[in-house]
Amino acid sequence: MPAVIAGMSKLTAQLNEIGLAFTVDDLAEGALVIAQQAENNCPVDTGYLRSTVFVQENGDDVEIGFEAPYASYVEFGTYKMAAQPFLRPAFDEAELQALSAIVDSVTKKMRDITK
Repeated sequence: MPAVIAGMSKLTAQLNEIGLAFTVDDLAEGALVIAQQAENNCPVDTGYLRSTVFVQENGDDVEIGFEAPYASYVEFGTYKMAAQPFLRPAFDEAELQALSAIVDSVTKKMRDITK
């Protein structure tokens, strides 16, 4: 099973708090920023884990994850291996850039509508 972080609930709550109307497509723009940061954070041995990053829309939600079957072992560790977190820290590191990408996406759509 791939390692997935779904929801982006913190970002969604922040956008709702400021009254910004957005769609799942706008959230996906922010998710791409976080996925890129996670890919950059990803520890590299063979490079396979890094190559399996994905962003997908799932109803009203966006999922960010890695298809490599061992991704969760690297992220969270095991009793034999220390954790090497890369996905969760990406949220913390890229939060502002992701919010900016979402706002930019909404703003672009609003400009297109008013033309």
